Amino acid sequence: MDEPDDLLWAKQHWQQAGTIALQTASEAELARFAMVHRVQLPADLVRYFALVNGTGGEYDEPFFCFNSLAEVQSVAERFHDYHGVPKYSDLLHTWPEHEQFYVFADYMIHLFAYAIRLDTGASSTNSVYVLCGGDYRPIAESFTEFLALYKRDSAVLYMGDEELEE
Repeated sequence: MDEPDDLLWAKQHWQQAGTIALQTASEAELARFAMVHRVQLPADLVRYFALVNGTGGEYDEPFFCFNSLAEVQSVAERFHDYHGVPKYSDLLHTWPEHEQFYVFADYMIHLFAYAIRLDTGASSTNSVYVLCGGDYRPIAESFTEFLALYKRDSAVLYMGDEELEE
């Protein structure tokens, strides 16, 4: 399915469950985020924040929590002193590219976290990684692809291998 369908599906899914942000991100907030972090937000992520803006700090039925724009932080900001289990602060030593990635969601109260690459300029791909402690793995080339994985509850969201389609 294309981007609007998956995003609208997620919005409806979260509305029905009562896990959706009360306010969406404004153009000014999106511009401020981009300026402060010196990144360019991809169009699909802008659309997500403008239409949905997270799960309101709540976990949905499969136990994912999607961040609002105000909650999105770089991996370094989010996990610099995180010494719980899994120990996400290890990422700052094990993942050379962590500085370009921003955490936008987590699963099961940080059993896994999900981060997207944001660059200073426009990019043809904005890779999404699944994180667990000091481990990281690419799972999608865009937020849109990530939403498709989320919608079908793909094993790759949990560092598993993709199921073979029959």
